[in-house]
Amino acid sequence: MDYKQLRKTISERTGRTVADVDALVEGLSLILQQTGAELDSVAVPTFGTFRPVKHDETISEDLSTGKRMLLPPEIVMEFEPGASLLRRINPVDEVIGGKAL
Repeated sequence: MDYKQLRKTISERTGRTVADVDALVEGLSLILQQTGAELDSVAVPTFGTFRPVKHDETISEDLSTGKRMLLPPEIVMEFEPGASLLRRINPVDEVIGGKAL
């Protein structure tokens, strides 16, 4: 599913216009960027938590030229789904791999 299909689905399910969905997604993106830059987490009730993880700078070697490069530090946002979201995705009575969850 690409972004156009996702925003159409969200628009249909919520009854909002595609422009509203775009504005909401842009707002969430800005919040995640700002809080991630400050190394703060963002918790969305019943959905999950976005946590920033800072990776230090590393030295990498270009395989084609053999030249060493210094890669700058980066902050990556990791998502941990909440219990409510997990229950909706994997109902208790669903069997996965021969075991009930």
